[in-house]
Amino acid sequence: MVRHPIRLAVLLGALTAVAVSPARAAEEAPKATGPAMKTIKVTECVEEKYPVKRTCYRVECRQETVDGFRCETVCEPREHVCTVTKRIPVTTTETRKVCCYQTTCEDKVVMKKCYEYHQVTCNVKKCVSKGHWECKEVCKDPCFLEKLCNPCACGHTVTKKCWVSCPVYVDCPVTKCQKVCVEKPTVCKVNVCKPVYHEEKVQVCSYRCVEEKVVQKYTVAVTKKVPCKITHTVRVCVPYEETVTCTRMVQRTVEKQVPATECCPTTCCSPCRSCCRSRCGLCHRQNCCN
Repeated sequence: MVRHPIRLAVLLGALTAVAVSPARAAEEAPKATGPAMKTIKVTECVEEKYPVKRTCYRVECRQETVDGFRCETVCEPREHVCTVTKRIPVTTTETRKVCCYQTTCEDKVVMKKCYEYHQVTCNVKKCVSKGHWECKEVCKDPCFLEKLCNPCACGHTVTKKCWVSCPVYVDCPVTKCQKVCVEKPTVCKVNVCKPVYHEEKVQVCSYRCVEEKVVQKYTVAVTKKVPCKITHTVRVCVPYEETVTCTRMVQRTVEKQVPATECCPTTCCSPCRSCCRSRCGLCHRQNCCN
C-alpha cells in the first residue's frame, strides 16, 4: 500500500524531467552525473511467524459395559375351557312307502311289417325300326375290261336298292311282379314292469347335537426379557492441545534510496502554498510544499 504512491511519484518526476524547458535542458546537458538520490522512510507489511496453542479433538474407540437385556423364548403350558359340540347317533323307526317293480305279461297289438308280391303294369319304351327299301341311281365306274377296250370310256348310272333306317320309340305295357312292404296288426305277448307301492317300517339313524364343556391344554411360546451386561465399543471425542505456527503481517519502517525530483519552483512554493497545491497534487501528497 505504501509502495504505490512512491512509484507514482517516480513516474511523475520522470515526466516532469522530459517536459522541462529547452534552456534548462541545455544547462543540465553537460552534467552526466545521473539523477540525485534521497533517503525516504517507507512503512511495509512483513510476514512474521509466531507459535499458537490450540485445542483439537480426535476420535477414540472405548469399550463400555452397560446394563441391558436379551430376549428369550420360553414355552409355558396353559389351559382354557371351551364348548365342544358332539354328535350323538339316535335310531328311530319310520314308516315309509317303498316302490317295488313287478313284471306282468300283457297282450299288445303291434304293427308288424310283411312283404308281399303284387302284379304291377308299367309302360316301357322300346325302339322299333320302321325302315324301308328305296331305289337310287348310283354312278358306277367302268370295269377293267372296258378300260382296256376303250381307255376313254366313262362311267354309267346304275339303279341300286338302298335300305333307309327309321328308328321309332313306342310305349309298351309290361306286367311285372314287385315286392311291397305292408304293415299288419299282430297280437303278441309283452312283459311289462309296473311299479307297486307298499308301506314298510325302516330303521333310520339320525344325529343329535349336544354341547359339552371341555378343558383343553396347550403350550404357548412366550418372549421374556432377561437382564444382562452388554459390552460395546463407543466412539469418543477426546480433546488435546497442539502448537502450530501462524503467520501475521507486521508493519515496519524501512529506509530506501529513491531518485530526488523537484516539486515546484521556489518562487511558487515559498510565498503561496495554495498555488503549489493546485499545480502539483503529487507534491501535496508527498508534503513537499510544507
